[in-house]
Amino acid sequence: MTAYAVHPVFCTIIPPHVLDKLARADDPALAAPARRTLEHDAAQRTRRRLTTVLGAPAVAQKGEPEKPHRTISDAEHREQLPGRTVRGEGDEPTGDATVNRAYAGLGATFELFLKACSRNSIDGAGLPLDATVHYGENYGNAFWDGERMVFGDGDGEIFLDFTIPVDVIGHELTHGVTQYTANLEYFGQSGALNESVSDVFGSLIKQYSLGQTAGEADWLIGSGLLAPRVSGVALRSMKAPGTAYDDDVLGRDPQPANMEDYVRTGRDNGGVHINSGIPNHAFYLAATALGGHAWERAGLIWYDVLTGGELATDADFAAFARLTVAAARSRYGEGKEHQALLKAWSQVGVRTTR
Repeated sequence: MTAYAVHPVFCTIIPPHVLDKLARADDPALAAPARRTLEHDAAQRTRRRLTTVLGAPAVAQKGEPEKPHRTISDAEHREQLPGRTVRGEGDEPTGDATVNRAYAGLGATFELFLKACSRNSIDGAGLPLDATVHYGENYGNAFWDGERMVFGDGDGEIFLDFTIPVDVIGHELTHGVTQYTANLEYFGQSGALNESVSDVFGSLIKQYSLGQTAGEADWLIGSGLLAPRVSGVALRSMKAPGTAYDDDVLGRDPQPANMEDYVRTGRDNGGVHINSGIPNHAFYLAATALGGHAWERAGLIWYDVLTGGELATDADFAAFARLTVAAARSRYGEGKEHQALLKAWSQVGVRTTR
């Protein structure tokens, strides 16, 4: 198995720049939870080191082969993991909708990777899927910590329960897939690719669970997460980066859709949540050009690149784009898929030739 370097990373669905904006709000009911969330996340980033994938040990299968093994725990509003176990694999639904949504979202993620990509769980070897809900007091985020999913309940003013959007669950778990495969460094363009891959598969998991074609999908990340008072529809839009929200408190969605608008910043690990809009939009363009179910062709091309062993941990957009074009040619020849990839990357201003 390939040996990957360790990259310090703490992957959250809400970017620091959004929380920072909220933390400066005049309303204490908005600012206080955001400040606590920022403080928590900053401390986690300082402590956190990604699990090294060096000959990852085989995971003992529990239950039927190629079936998920899920465990949901309740932190009971504390910040201690894992919390009290409240639902295991095969258990009946509980009276807690948050627990049941987390359980279902883990299952939807497992199913997409198994059925569409022939991947058995996050590590490809049946890794059990663990999650903790009701984390902290008004904690406004969800994260993958290298071993488990963790969900906050939100503050009810800006963010609702983080288990509501299945694509948020899929997004965070896909950070685990990336951890076990390309292990993209979480800074600059490689970090933006790390975030984008999670958005891509988060969206595919939602589309798969709803049976949607690329043309029917909304291509929104986090739809249903924003509280009614917020002027916005989601955290990000793959179809139209920069349009997901425009709110007096949150500000305006800063994502670019093209390299002409690439944001150079030292914040957010070099803008990993912002510039991910560019490869996100390239995937949307390719998937909608191909039509049908996005996980059947465009998704497989992205998966081939992620798992093919040629993607460098510090890859930039151009390197990733070239590999997707090569993967499309390898899998499908120089037909519609290959042409769709060339056109999509050209439209977002990323070169596919050296």
